[in-house]
Amino acid sequence: MVKVFALVNAEVGKAREVLNVLEKTGLEVCPLFGEYDYIVIAETEDLKTATATILDKIQAVKGVTRTRTLVGAEI
Repeated sequence: MVKVFALVNAEVGKAREVLNVLEKTGLEVCPLFGEYDYIVIAETEDLKTATATILDKIQAVKGVTRTRTLVGAEI
């Protein structure tokens, strides 16, 4: 399993619209205050699926301006 954490920014004035769409993806979405507007957490089978999730379910959302993705580590 691969756990990814996507830090997401939305266009100014579009935060609620972007949140509504992200919540419909089935991923865990937490709104934030600060440098990022949300953190989206996803667990996937492998890195290829994680990549598709980020591209298709998060970056493709109208109003998303930037993402920064962190991949969980097994230590």
